[in-house]
Amino acid sequence: MSADAIAKSIEALNSHDAKAFAATYAEDAVVHDPLYPQPLKGRDAVEQDMVELLRAFPDVSVTVGPLFQDSGTFAAEYTLRGTHQGPLASPGGEIPATGKSFINNAAVFSTFNADGEVTEERRYYDVAGIMAQLGVTPDS
Repeated sequence: MSADAIAKSIEALNSHDAKAFAATYAEDAVVHDPLYPQPLKGRDAVEQDMVELLRAFPDVSVTVGPLFQDSGTFAAEYTLRGTHQGPLASPGGEIPATGKSFINNAAVFSTFNADGEVTEERRYYDVAGIMAQLGVTPDS
């Protein structure tokens, strides 16, 4: 794993390029995300997740804080922000655009293979806090 792989991932997200973002993940990657009851499995699922994020928040951006790296694993703090301008997919159904913005501090732990692709990732962020900032509550 290299800093180049991490930089590519951040650049792809901030460029709103779902395909390039997904390309930083292995074909059989597993991503644990608090928005989903089951892990995302595979590069295609990661790309679809990014497409959905960009549909809901076309201006989304990430700022990365401290990075910690040990061999093929890294951890990072980051801040994600965006404006809810499109439908947001959720386990309870789509949430219509509110026009409100959110800022959320989060963390990610990723494991990389020898090719610099993410093989497993765990994302930690405050889903309820985002929903509160958007003025909606998640379905029970």
